[in-house]
Amino acid sequence: MKGWQALPEERCGNCRYFRKHYIRSYEECYLATNYGHCTHPRLKKRRAEECCPHWTAADEENPRSP
Repeated sequence: MKGWQALPEERCGNCRYFRKHYIRSYEECYLATNYGHCTHPRLKKRRAEECCPHWTAADEENPRSP
């Protein structure tokens, strides 16, 4: 589509080390944010669309395994 920018495949949002942040709404359900943190090699704040040199593909079978 015109005006839409394709995001690179190797971005923090789909990295093995990225942990997404959530907020609790007033209806007691959780909503995902565009922010999170990276756990490799140390804890850093990241946005889902950022790219870093430590990117590693997320394991599709078990996405929370470090």
